[in-house]
Amino acid sequence: MVTTGDDESSNQNADDIVWLHGAGLSGSTWPTDIGGIKPDLPGHGTSMCISNPTVERYADSIEPLLPNRFALVGHSLGGMVALELATRHPEKVRALVLAEAVPTVLQSPISIFTARIAKAIMSHISPKRLAWLSGLSEPEQVKHHLRDQIGSMTAQGIKAGLDAAMQYDSRRHFPDINAPTLIIIGERNKSTHEGANLLLQGIPNSQLMAMPGGHMIHIENADLFYSTVLEFLGDKK
Repeated sequence: MVTTGDDESSNQNADDIVWLHGAGLSGSTWPTDIGGIKPDLPGHGTSMCISNPTVERYADSIEPLLPNRFALVGHSLGGMVALELATRHPEKVRALVLAEAVPTVLQSPISIFTARIAKAIMSHISPKRLAWLSGLSEPEQVKHHLRDQIGSMTAQGIKAGLDAAMQYDSRRHFPDINAPTLIIIGERNKSTHEGANLLLQGIPNSQLMAMPGGHMIHIENADLFYSTVLEFLGDKK
């Protein structure tokens, strides 16, 4: 259970929040007691893989679930999907939270090279091995979560998520996003900081918050993460 202080006020608007998970995770990465809509992206959790996976096609799969007006919370790859949905529905999105997300992994030659190396490695090892490697330097609660989540994936689903992330670039859409936006980064995970600053500079009504923790900030620093997110969304009707 997530502790968020005043549960009644924190969860007042929780039913219209769409929680979008990162690559290798599923809707079950989010706590059950926060309400809202927690879909599995294609190839993740119980959702079937799709051909030609892209962030745009992932967003297509979420669109039928969207209420008339809603808030979006996206972690990592889910943040890219949230950006795509916020661009498509500026009149419906009341607020946006991007956690450990970047607008593109193609922001520099170094980032492109790093992403390609990471994809090559991840595409050639089993999900259980990838889960074990991903948790090596993480706190115990993150380590167990990654092994449960990534370990339940298929190799096809993991590759699809990586392919989708590597193709996407939301920077051209920044002017179309008018929802109040909170960008959250984990202080320890320096690899997302440059991308987060691109989001901050490009999205008109945005703010940046750094929290102690790494890429899995919603697991490692859950109480602070959820209290901050729910308070931010609760203020944005």
